[in-house]
Amino acid sequence: MNSSAPRIEDRFQKFGVDALLFNTSETLLSFNVRYLTGFTGSEAAILLTRNERRLFTDGRYKTQAKQQAPGFRIHVVRNKLSALAGSIATAGIRKLGIEAERISYDFVSALNRRLPKLEVVPIDKKYLEGLRSRKTPEEKAKIKRAAHIASMACREIISRGISGKTEIAVAAELEMEMRRNGAEAVAFESIVASAERSALPHAEPTDRVIGQGELVIIDYGCRLDGYHSDETVTCMTGKPSAEQRKIHQVVYDAHMRALDAARPGMHAREIDAVARRSIAASGYGKYFLHGLGHGVGLEIHEPPFLSPRGRGTLEEGSVFTVEPGVYIENLGGVRLESLVYMDRQGPEILSEMAKDLIPVS
Repeated sequence: MNSSAPRIEDRFQKFGVDALLFNTSETLLSFNVRYLTGFTGSEAAILLTRNERRLFTDGRYKTQAKQQAPGFRIHVVRNKLSALAGSIATAGIRKLGIEAERISYDFVSALNRRLPKLEVVPIDKKYLEGLRSRKTPEEKAKIKRAAHIASMACREIISRGISGKTEIAVAAELEMEMRRNGAEAVAFESIVASAERSALPHAEPTDRVIGQGELVIIDYGCRLDGYHSDETVTCMTGKPSAEQRKIHQVVYDAHMRALDAARPGMHAREIDAVARRSIAASGYGKYFLHGLGHGVGLEIHEPPFLSPRGRGTLEEGSVFTVEPGVYIENLGGVRLESLVYMDRQGPEILSEMAKDLIPVS
């Protein structure tokens, strides 16, 4: 069993259920299965009652499940749904709580056909995803190491120069460097967006050749032992214009003010508002097109979500991004993103790249 996992069985009375079911598959992945068990296989279900923890998987993962989930009774089965139905019936479970966001309608319907008297209760997504909000020291160390690997890779590719290369080539170099430095995978497809394309917050790299006098946004991250990193820098090829320099300063000021304001217990909307007011005061408010940030962990986007509609607070132990941006059509954009751990005393920056307007050849 994952030593960081809480005993959510203690909340059964609050949920009004006899047991909880989590399911993961290649088509609908549940990160909560990995969090609660430590099991990393692509096909599994876990059934939690007040007295037992069971993990169901297939023959491919027999040895792996025993090694990774020692606190669970392992069931190696050919038909996961039938085996689950049998165990639910044998245990006398009448009300079953499910991770509704990660269990399909077809799965529930098939289970109800086998167990027509079973009442299925969806459990609040906020609670289930909130389980992972406070990172343990071990989780923090993995995220920090992933951030180090990613930052080191970015420094390396910038040192080689990016002018005259295509966006796709720079992204490929960056991703290869992260793998060479020890990442198990990239966290997401890296963004390299130059000139006018840097005004696209989610631009995909293209075969456009990066020229001189251009803003270049590079957004990247990697995964290590299941945990992700996320960081963005903005580079400048050649001498920046007065407006390019001004846009960067506006975003930099918002970034720093948000970090200075961040404290445990602060509402997610409050920290977003700090950065948003700063950008608006400079006259660029309408060009800040997204929320300030998001939580990072086993998923690249998880609670807390820092936005005008964000819910929840910045808890001690949470890991999240601070990434204000300004995007002006036909000119370009600037985004500066740091990965942050919320310590008792305030934010600790896990990512390592400077948030200056980085000169690059």
